[in-house]
Amino acid sequence: MSEKKEITTILLAGGQSKRMGKDKAFLKLNGKTFFRIIIEKISKYSNQIIISTNKDKNLYLPDISDLTIHPLFVKDKNPYSGPLNGIISCIPYVKNKFIFIATCDTPLLNPDLIPFLSDKINNYDAVIPVINEKKQFLNTIYTKNALNIANNLYSAGKRSLYAWTNLLNVKEIHQKELEAVKNSLLSYWSINTPEDYTRLLDIWHKYY
Repeated sequence: MSEKKEITTILLAGGQSKRMGKDKAFLKLNGKTFFRIIIEKISKYSNQIIISTNKDKNLYLPDISDLTIHPLFVKDKNPYSGPLNGIISCIPYVKNKFIFIATCDTPLLNPDLIPFLSDKINNYDAVIPVINEKKQFLNTIYTKNALNIANNLYSAGKRSLYAWTNLLNVKEIHQKELEAVKNSLLSYWSINTPEDYTRLLDIWHKYY
């Protein structure tokens, strides 16, 4: 990063994990839960971590009790109402201008994406990666202004990430540019189903 930025990371951990059948935050990879893996990674570049969840924080704290990291846990205003609800629920607690919005189901996240993307935000409201022509609204960087726009949109009864980002001044980063960060594309592989999880474990044991 050419200029150090103070970063808040909002970690979305409030989903129901319906397709997985169990809480994805507590699935394990190489002996660690997805939750702990992501916490360790985002703490590298974040001076504030907020966990958006619908469960008691005491379910999560034992998993990171040995770390010198003290995230803030925030309950969703409307439990299980989607990622935009989780994001806007955290707004009153965000202390930085730049916000990385992460998700618990991408354990292969490369945290070096945080400075890479924040370096490109300049005067934009958000930096949106585009992979295989699909926009990636999570595991990317936003500004506090973007979150305020999300809050207004949600108050108007709209909950779509598409609708939100369509209102923002967005910098798109395409796949070829993202590949400058090692294994960056794997950062956007969401482990949503038992089949995804089995494939992840197979790949991990084969290549890592």
